[in-house]
Amino acid sequence: MTSTNRGSKARGAALAAVVPLLLVAACSSGSGSAEGEDGEIRMMVNLTDNLNQAYWEKLVKPFEDETGLKVKIEGPTGKSVAESFPQQLAAGTAPDVIQSIFPDDDTAPELIDLGGEAWAKGTPMFDEYAMGDAHYAVGVGTQTQSLIYYNKTAFEKAGISGPPTTWDELTTDLGALEKAGYTPMQTAGDFQTGLQLQQIYHPTLNQLHPKWQTAVADDRLSVGDAYKPAFQMYADWIEAGYIGKSDVGLSPSQADGNFTAGKVGLYTNGSWFAASLDKAGDLPFEVGVFSPPAADGQAYPGPQGATMANPYMIRKGIGDEDGAKQLVEYLVTDAKAVEAQLGSDGVFRKGAESKQSGVDAQIQGILDDAPALVAVGEGQGNVRLPVTGFNPQFTEVAQSLYTGAGPADAAKSIDQWVDENR
Repeated sequence: MTSTNRGSKARGAALAAVVPLLLVAACSSGSGSAEGEDGEIRMMVNLTDNLNQAYWEKLVKPFEDETGLKVKIEGPTGKSVAESFPQQLAAGTAPDVIQSIFPDDDTAPELIDLGGEAWAKGTPMFDEYAMGDAHYAVGVGTQTQSLIYYNKTAFEKAGISGPPTTWDELTTDLGALEKAGYTPMQTAGDFQTGLQLQQIYHPTLNQLHPKWQTAVADDRLSVGDAYKPAFQMYADWIEAGYIGKSDVGLSPSQADGNFTAGKVGLYTNGSWFAASLDKAGDLPFEVGVFSPPAADGQAYPGPQGATMANPYMIRKGIGDEDGAKQLVEYLVTDAKAVEAQLGSDGVFRKGAESKQSGVDAQIQGILDDAPALVAVGEGQGNVRLPVTGFNPQFTEVAQSLYTGAGPADAAKSIDQWVDENR
């Protein structure tokens, strides 16, 4: 199955209204686009409380001073950049540079292939996000997904000498933490249930089945077979009481609070949680971070699940293509610009030597030591499942293990959903 057909049933209704408009835009790429003033590059970014208008304007100011070009920072016109960019393409008002999202089969024809730019080739996860032979997105760093944060005081009281490297060691440690009076492993409801199970299993899964998403797309593997060992492990932990059945009713923020309060031994999360720890201030314990264990007989550490962070794309047919390329080159290669972006939202870059907190330094070490960075969830670039909407469905399946479904039931359920939606 080719990538152009992936998830056609899941997306069909949504695309029905959009595709005709996109086709009009594609046929006249750039001709009807809203152009900025002379020497001005329009860049749409994701605006947040900390990554606000002032942050972005300060970030591009040195570039403006050096080149004489003007960068106009724009927030999304809809709820998000992901929603706004296709709408603006259809309306002929799309910006020159787009931050925070990735190309898909619909938007890729409207973007410039940056594969021939020498400066782009050394950027984080450049090849991992290729589509075919084309490279439409370049990024500042990565968000590392497969991390386990732990309470060093809890480990000491439970008599655990150091982080586990195998699943058997981890299971033994969970039992020791419970006996010591701690919640062994903190989980949560909402999106986090499925995300955590994927995060903790990435290093093992990607050794058992490298590029497993592609294997599923090629009908060489089913998602159920790929995840059945993880479902079994998770169900065993729930049955043993190492994961609280009531945790599925917690919000992620409540789970965060339980960990920072010192009640929890282990907490699976991504690199962005480091920013939450910094905001929490002084904690009643020291936080450690390690890469999840691998199955017996596998190499440790295993591959790290990761996503490109702060990606940038450039639209075709713009007035100043060279200026837009200079801007993106500055954003992803200039040392000071990169450092400014690494200091936000848990973004890391392999080999970076920027000033870091103790937790950040541990994450940096895990990233630097990872033998590979691998696609997560639905996948990315050329390594993708043949469906869309995988993560929410996987979360539903993971949550069913809390309410009595067995590992075989979970595997059958996710396979049935994939078959119906591919």
